[in-house]
Amino acid sequence: MKKITIFILSSLLSIVSFSQNIATARAQGVGATVSITGVVTNGDELGPIRYIEDGTGGLGLYDPTALAGVVRGDEITVSGTLVDYNGLMEMTPVTLTSTISTGNSITPQLITPIQIGELTESELIQIDNVIFNSGGSLFTVGTHDFSSNGETGKIYIRTGSPLENSLIPMGPVTLIGISSQYTFNVPANDGYQILPRDSSDIIPTGNLLFTSGITQSNITTSSFDLSWTTSDSSTTACFYGTTSALGNNLDFGGNTMSHTLSLTSLSDATIYYVQCYSVKGADTAFSNIGVYITASNSSGKIRPYFNHSVDVSYSSGVDAQNISTYFNDTIKAYMDLAQNTLDICVYNASDATIAGAINDAHNRGVQVRYIADDDVVNSMISSLDPNIPVVYRDNSVAGIMHNKFIIVDANSTNNSWIMGGSTNWTNPSNLFNDYNNIIFIQDKSIAQAYTTEFNEMWGGVFGSNKEDNTPHLFNVNGTDVEVYFSPSDQTTSHILQFIHNVDYSLEFGLLSFTRDDIGSSIIDKEGEFGVNIRGIIEMQNGTGSEYDNLINGGVNVRSHMGVTHSFHHKYAIADVGVSASDPTVLTGSHNWSSNAENSSDENTIIIHDQTIANIYLQEFEKRWGELISTNTNEISDLKIKIFPNPSLGKVTIITESMIDVINIYDIKAKFVQSTTSNNFEILSSGVYFIKITLDNGNYTIRKLIIQ
Repeated sequence: MKKITIFILSSLLSIVSFSQNIATARAQGVGATVSITGVVTNGDELGPIRYIEDGTGGLGLYDPTALAGVVRGDEITVSGTLVDYNGLMEMTPVTLTSTISTGNSITPQLITPIQIGELTESELIQIDNVIFNSGGSLFTVGTHDFSSNGETGKIYIRTGSPLENSLIPMGPVTLIGISSQYTFNVPANDGYQILPRDSSDIIPTGNLLFTSGITQSNITTSSFDLSWTTSDSSTTACFYGTTSALGNNLDFGGNTMSHTLSLTSLSDATIYYVQCYSVKGADTAFSNIGVYITASNSSGKIRPYFNHSVDVSYSSGVDAQNISTYFNDTIKAYMDLAQNTLDICVYNASDATIAGAINDAHNRGVQVRYIADDDVVNSMISSLDPNIPVVYRDNSVAGIMHNKFIIVDANSTNNSWIMGGSTNWTNPSNLFNDYNNIIFIQDKSIAQAYTTEFNEMWGGVFGSNKEDNTPHLFNVNGTDVEVYFSPSDQTTSHILQFIHNVDYSLEFGLLSFTRDDIGSSIIDKEGEFGVNIRGIIEMQNGTGSEYDNLINGGVNVRSHMGVTHSFHHKYAIADVGVSASDPTVLTGSHNWSSNAENSSDENTIIIHDQTIANIYLQEFEKRWGELISTNTNEISDLKIKIFPNPSLGKVTIITESMIDVINIYDIKAKFVQSTTSNNFEILSSGVYFIKITLDNGNYTIRKLIIQ
C-alpha cells in the first residue's frame, strides 16, 4: 500500500512538473495543446466557464462537464487545446488532471481601465474610484459603463448573476472582477470588459451611502422634485444647472434618511443636470449627475396610427385609427409641418412619397438631417437632394441603427412633434404589408430629449459607445410619459418594471422575443392570481425565442408565424380599462432581445394613459382574434366574443356553441353570480373574471371590466 501511495504522489509531482506557467502556455497561441496549474478565481456565478491564474497570467477554461465541481479557490492542473472564442483565449475541451488544494485566494491586480486588455485577460483585477454611469438604476443582463479618474470601461452582468436586478451604487466604489473580452471583430482588439462575480466585488467607498436611486416627481413647467434615501441621517442638497458643469448649489440642510428637494424657478421644456448629495459629518455621499426636464407648454397631443384593421368594438370612447395605405401620406403630412428643423432617424427606407416630403422641406429652407443604417439598402436616400446631409452608422460597431423616429421643429412650443413606433419606411413591406404602428406626440420637452439622442449619433457615437444622457420622465399635458434609448439606457430594466407593475392584465405583441429575464418575469406574473396575460409573437422559432418557454409556463401566447405579412410591432399594454390601476402602453423600435438591449440603437416610449392603452388594445384584439390558439384548454376567440369590454354593466357573449353556464367572480376570486344567458348585467363597477362553459364541456376564463 505504501509503495502505491508513493507511486501516485510521484506521478502527481511528475504531472505538475510538466505543466507550463500560464504566460508560457498563452504564448504558444491558438491551436496549441498545453498543461497548466493555477488557482480558479470564479465558480458558477459566471456560468460554466472557469478562470484560472498563476501569477504569470490567466486563462479561461470551458468544459461544463469536466469542470462541474470546480469552485473558486481550487488549485488545479488541467490540460487541453487553446482556442479563440470571440477574442477570448480559452482552453476547451479540458482534462482535469488533479485538484492540488482548495480554499486558495488570489490578490487582484490593481490597474486602471485603460489597462484592461490582452495583458490582463482572464486575470482577477481591481480598479479604484469607479463610478457607474447608471448609478441608482438596476444591474440588468448586459454591459454597464463606468468611469475611473477620467478613463472608462465596461462590466458585464450575465443571466443568473448574483448581481442581476440589484441596485447599481452611486458614488465611488472599488471594483473587482475578471478581465475578459467578447467581440466579433477581426482583429479582436475591442470588447474588453470586467466580470464582477457577486456583491463582494463592488465595494462602496465611505460609510454614508445612497440606498435608492433618484426619483423625479411633481414635474411642472417651472419645477420638479427629486427624492432619495441614504444609509444614515444626513443633509439634503444638490448641485444643478443647464449643463453638466452644474454651477448652482441648493442646500436644504436637515438630518434625515429620506430626502426630497424641490427645484423651482426653472424654465419650461429645459433639460437640467442635477447631482444630489448628502452630508453626515465628514462623510459625503454623491449621486451620479442625472438628467431631468421640466414640462412644456405644448398641447401634449398623442396620436397613434395603425396600418391594418382594428377592432373598435373594444373602444372605450376613442377609436383606433387604421390608416391602411396612407401610412406614407401621414408621415409626409407631419413632415410638411416642419418650419425650421427636420431630423430623421430611420433604419431602412424606400418610399418615394416620404422622399418627396423630405426634399420639399429642404427646398423651403428647413434644416434637414438624416441618420441611416449602413447595413441595409436604404434606396430612398439616393432620391434625396444631395445637399441634405446623411450620417450612416459605423458598421464596425456591433448592432444596427434600428430607430424609426423623426423630430419636427424641436425648439418650437406649438409645432414640435416626434414620431416613434415600429415602422420602417420600406414600400410596400413595412409601410403597408407588415403589421406596424406609428405614434406622434406634440411636446417640446420630448422633442428636446430626442434631439439630444439624435445629436449624439449625428456626432458619430452609436451603440454601446453612447451615454445615458437624456431625460426619461416627462409630464405631457398631465400624462406621464417615459422615454428610453438603447443600448445606453438599460431599456430592459424598464420593461421588467413595466411588467412588475401589472396588476390585472398584460397584452404584448412582438416581432422578436428572446430575453430570458423578460420571459421569466412574464411567467412569474402569470402565476399571480387575477392577472390575465396574452401575447402575440411573430418569430416563434427564431434563435432563442421565448415562445415555447412562455407556453410551457402557462402563458396564453399565440404565434403569428406563417401568417401573410409579418407582425412587426413591439408593444405591450398593461391594465387597460382599470383606471384605479395604471393603464399603460409601451411602444417603439425595441424588440425584447439582447441585441436591442446591448448593441443596437433603439427608442422606447411608455405612456401612462387609459385612452392610449385602449387604442392599442383595439389593434391587439383584432390580431388576437385572427389567430388560432395553441392552448388546447382555451376556446378560440374566433368562436367567442365578449362585448363591450370594458362595459357600463350590460354584457353580451357571442359563441358558435350553446352556453351551459357562466360563472362570475370578483378580482379576489369570490363567486358573484351565475347565469345561463349570453346577455347579463353586473351592477357594481370593478374587475371580474367570467368562466364560460359551453355545452360541449369546453370552457374559457376571461377578464371583464365594469366601469
